[in-house]
Amino acid sequence: MPNPTRYGRYRMHGSGRHAVICRRRWPWITGTVVVGVVGIFAAIVAVFAIQAISVKNDLLAAKSKISSIATYLKSGESDKITQAGDDILDLTRGANSTVQGPLWEIASGIPLVGQNVDAVRKATEATSILVEGALPAGITMLSSLKIDDVSVSGGGVDLEPVEEAAKSLPEINAAFAAAQERLDGVDRTKILPVVDNAIGSLFDVMDEAGPVLEQVEHYLPTILSVAGADEKRTYMLVFQNNAEARAAGGLPAATAIVEVDNGHIKLQDQTNTNTFRRDLLVIDPPAEVQSLYEADTFRGFGNFTRTPDYLTTAAAFDSLWNITTGKHLDGVIMLDPVVLAHVLKVTGPITTADGRQLSSDNVVDALLYDAYVRYKGNNAQDAFFASVAERVFKKLSSGDWDVMDMLDELHGSIVEDRLKAWFADDAEEAMATELGMDGKLTTDNTKTTQVGIYLNDAAYSKLEYFMKTQVNVTCDPDAGTMTTSITIFNSVPSTGMTSYQLGIRNKRYEIPRQDFVLDVMYFAPPGSEIISVDPTGGDNWEGLRSGEEKGHQGQVVRVYVAQNSSRTVSYTSSIPQGDLGPVSVDTTPTVTDTPITVSKTCDAIVTAP
Repeated sequence: MPNPTRYGRYRMHGSGRHAVICRRRWPWITGTVVVGVVGIFAAIVAVFAIQAISVKNDLLAAKSKISSIATYLKSGESDKITQAGDDILDLTRGANSTVQGPLWEIASGIPLVGQNVDAVRKATEATSILVEGALPAGITMLSSLKIDDVSVSGGGVDLEPVEEAAKSLPEINAAFAAAQERLDGVDRTKILPVVDNAIGSLFDVMDEAGPVLEQVEHYLPTILSVAGADEKRTYMLVFQNNAEARAAGGLPAATAIVEVDNGHIKLQDQTNTNTFRRDLLVIDPPAEVQSLYEADTFRGFGNFTRTPDYLTTAAAFDSLWNITTGKHLDGVIMLDPVVLAHVLKVTGPITTADGRQLSSDNVVDALLYDAYVRYKGNNAQDAFFASVAERVFKKLSSGDWDVMDMLDELHGSIVEDRLKAWFADDAEEAMATELGMDGKLTTDNTKTTQVGIYLNDAAYSKLEYFMKTQVNVTCDPDAGTMTTSITIFNSVPSTGMTSYQLGIRNKRYEIPRQDFVLDVMYFAPPGSEIISVDPTGGDNWEGLRSGEEKGHQGQVVRVYVAQNSSRTVSYTSSIPQGDLGPVSVDTTPTVTDTPITVSKTCDAIVTAP
């Protein structure tokens, strides 16, 4: 008899000879199917790999041709620009068509692998959107501008190409917005580094170029207006002398009156502190503002920058110009020698009337120290300052400099609070505010809880060329107070100084003429009260003042800083109520940068959403 166990197994698969045959063939059939499936899968993977390489090659080729467009623009080869544009469109369309296929749809749903495939797919789609939507308009815009051949020769720019180029911006920005929408779902932290390296440059372009293009579209109409596209404009350029400290930077030593008409700039006049009358109250701020400053602050041209609020300073200059000429200014732009150094870094050096070469490395020294040693008397010094301003103006008018590099340097000057602008037109002033050029004091604490600590020279000297400062802010949330300290270093040399540079008032105070005499002014945040100052009362009662400006309670003490020594002045004020943004510091721009430290203890007072 057959073995029952074997029989049982036998019967499970049927009976008779047929069952034996099935039992023996089943592993072979299964193996064949598996091999077939694996083969098909391998074929699919191979096709997908070929498609992925094709997409990569198309995008790299497109990228290379995009780079070539800049070269063709420089050489003016319009036919090659058009051909490159057509080639780029074909390449990106091909890549985009490939990633729309069923293999990419399936692959994007596979765990782990899928998010990488999906990232490449969306990046390709975004690239296609950018090329389709932005490239034709971009080529039109760049061709209009000839961006590497922007010229300001003859004292201006031709605004017509700029206005023509501006017409392409809405189309370009719409393409960027659509491309960004495709990329929003990609989480770069979850894709493989090799994939991120391949498509990361696209994200970088979107993050960097997108916002810039939006800003250009937003600001360009206003910039054209500032450039006199609609009507002639008159601006006053005010040059500050940081060697005689003022809260906003330095003594307004000279001005240039500039006329701008449809992009063309003309230097109309140059003035200095002796050009205007000093016996008129040009503006009449509230009593609580005037009580913070010496009596001649809003009478003398050289004292308008004692207030740190640039809106007040600009109003004083505009009023003075109106009193003098019967006309109002369209804007007041203020800068210092450090800004000129930034400018000369781009334009290259200028040559003075006496044959010296002034560059970004030595122009600050030449204007703030050497001029007083080399040229004797106010007239000779004023003539030198006027000559430098004129030659810088001519250098700028030559057009022999890089526009983008200049914009970078000017942006740095704005960040350093050395370049400020006020415009009579509301839209233009709003632009200045958005760009951080307005120099206005804050009026609330929502965005930032601003403390201000400033210096005004009270010695009538040019000693602050040798001054360095540093500022520190700490908070005590439990006590409800914040303390702002400024440390002032005096490194005035014992030799090589002229009588004009040394402190005129020092003899009256019975101190050496190399010592600083400074009015240190503190502005508490809006809604805050000043509790104490160290040293109490300062070193001289003449400088002891208090008041309020733009909602900031202020207090001034006059202190002496001896030669080759340092001095620290500290103010303590209450932490204001309500929503508080992060603590920030506004301070006097000096010849050198001022290190500012806000203690982590101030993080605890931030309550603004």
